[in-house]
Amino acid sequence: MILSRIVVALASVFISNAVVAANEQPESSGSCGVDAFAPSGVLVQSGRASETTTLSLGLQWNWSRGWHLGEHGRLAGHHEVSLGWWRVDDGAGATVTQIGVTPALRYWPDGAMHGWFYEGGIGVNWLTPLYRTPEKRFSTTFNFGDHLAVGYRSAPRGWEWSLRMQHFSNAGINRPNPGENFVQLRLVVPLGYGE
Repeated sequence: MILSRIVVALASVFISNAVVAANEQPESSGSCGVDAFAPSGVLVQSGRASETTTLSLGLQWNWSRGWHLGEHGRLAGHHEVSLGWWRVDDGAGATVTQIGVTPALRYWPDGAMHGWFYEGGIGVNWLTPLYRTPEKRFSTTFNFGDHLAVGYRSAPRGWEWSLRMQHFSNAGINRPNPGENFVQLRLVVPLGYGE
């Protein structure tokens, strides 16, 4: 029940942002949002926790709107959908499949849509089968995934590199809830749409 409400809420946010993008002129691109549903980039990400290695692939949709903060930079963001594989160092090579949907807020300290940025986000994830290592055991396939990142974009529509700290847990929906923390390196290759 709670999962369906969260999915509906996230879908509503995504659809409303896409409708706004289709009806408004993006601040930086100078073109109308005809390609509002087309992804702005393809992402590949690899990470490591104490007993697990991850690899994820996905799509990113940059928000067409941003908010200038005067001399204090700019806020923008994106939505992403990812498919990942977690390989557990348990001797048997257990693998967990992760499907995630995450909105993220991004801060550009220089105000431009390139150069250094800082990012934070929280999304929903489905892990199957249940994540288990010799030291930890998740109790739910549904988990939240929140992250903090620092990154660099080479040009307004250039390649992005970022270093992320990401935490997965079910927020106390069920016990045990040990959570897992990953350090991840991410590359986003632009597709010519979005910001």
